Amino acid sequence: MTVPAQNRATLTTGSPNYCSGPAAILIAHRGIMFPNQPEITYNQTVTYSQYNLVHTNYTFNAYGGTPSPLLQLTAQFSQTTEEEHEYLLGVIHFLRSVTKMYYGKNEGANPRAGTPPPVLRFSAFGSIIFNNVPVVVGSFSMMFDNNVDLKTSSKTGQSLPTIQTITMDLLVQQTPKKQKEAFTLAGFISGGLYGGGFI
Repeated sequence: MTVPAQNRATLTTGSPNYCSGPAAILIAHRGIMFPNQPEITYNQTVTYSQYNLVHTNYTFNAYGGTPSPLLQLTAQFSQTTEEEHEYLLGVIHFLRSVTKMYYGKNEGANPRAGTPPPVLRFSAFGSIIFNNVPVVVGSFSMMFDNNVDLKTSSKTGQSLPTIQTITMDLLVQQTPKKQKEAFTLAGFISGGLYGGGFI
């Protein structure tokens, strides 16, 4: 059964600036539309402080807070055609770009100098599981396996593995204003907040 396009896993940006240079091929989706379904690990922790009463058999837990969830993605890309090669090259360049800030006087007259890496949007599976979730890339890594053949593009002259695995940690990044004004537990329990990127 075919997965509808709107349910495909995507990692996108509101700014087309990050889809330029080698990442220009990503402009149609303003970021990455994963060609293969990535393996996704959703990790939610809850903070409790333990305290003990003298001569008791059990420890008591005092609720401290619920930190933002962590999403860990393991995505596999294959490149056997020129288009797939360009796409993989674009994904690598995109991830390198969105993990850097605009920096100081080297930006010249650019008013964005000092701006941190962008908040991206992650979606997968439909309107409930991961729907337009605001995230920042906390880390990413690429394995260049020496047991995988390389393919050289006649267009770019670059060589890349025919199968490339990229892993990344996505940190959910809600704003204090949105959390204060838009989030209510009652609204979340009803399912009404999924459209706002809360998970």
